[in-house]
Amino acid sequence: MISLIQLLKEVQTNPKAIFMAGPAGSGKTTILNQLNLQNFKIINVDDIYEKLLKNSIGKEDFTSMTPEELSSAAKLMGKARIITKEKEAKALASLENIIIDGTGAASNPLLKKKVDLETMGYNTFMILLYVSPMTSLKRNAERGRSLPTSAVLKSWEGVVKNIDVYKQAFGNNIVVINNDPENADPTFDTQSITKAFPMPVGKPKTPEEAAKSKADKEKTNQEIQSLLDIEREFDTLDVAKNKVNEFIR
Repeated sequence: MISLIQLLKEVQTNPKAIFMAGPAGSGKTTILNQLNLQNFKIINVDDIYEKLLKNSIGKEDFTSMTPEELSSAAKLMGKARIITKEKEAKALASLENIIIDGTGAASNPLLKKKVDLETMGYNTFMILLYVSPMTSLKRNAERGRSLPTSAVLKSWEGVVKNIDVYKQAFGNNIVVINNDPENADPTFDTQSITKAFPMPVGKPKTPEEAAKSKADKEKTNQEIQSLLDIEREFDTLDVAKNKVNEFIR
């Protein structure tokens, strides 16, 4: 008896799945527009989340939300994830070429998804974008929907820490692009960041919660500084275009 996976493989051979990864403000949309991937269906929970925020709360900027609105926004993310999964399931059922657009801050679920897709017959690829922490924070602040400073920095840490993990997992099927502007600030000064990007006022914390939050921030800051001390090699945009074109042929 032919299994569903075998049947799907016979219907269409080697559909393509591209994982798009990068911290907040890394310019994923801009890069995608330059890589000739218009025929791919984009799976991005943020697109759906933004619509839900507009319709339910009337705003997208977390820094301007009240504690009650922040609580509602957190619940809406759960709904956005459900809708995104349904959209992805429909695309996979038809073996469409897809782009899974996320941060890549958590490697385990991404790599599990990679294995699942390859089991279905997909060829997989990753486009990973890098920007400095200050660029990430500045671009995030300029967005219509900006994330809290702590979330941006935690995401940056997770993505950059996973660069070597993804290189090993994807082998030749990965490009890592430095998308920092020429005048980017490569430094990481926590006092300047606190003044330039103040945190929204949330619910009052207990002394224990406040102590844990402080310890988490200090740990993230130390990790970011150590990651910035590592010298890295990046692919040029031209090299990325050639590798992507070769992959989608």
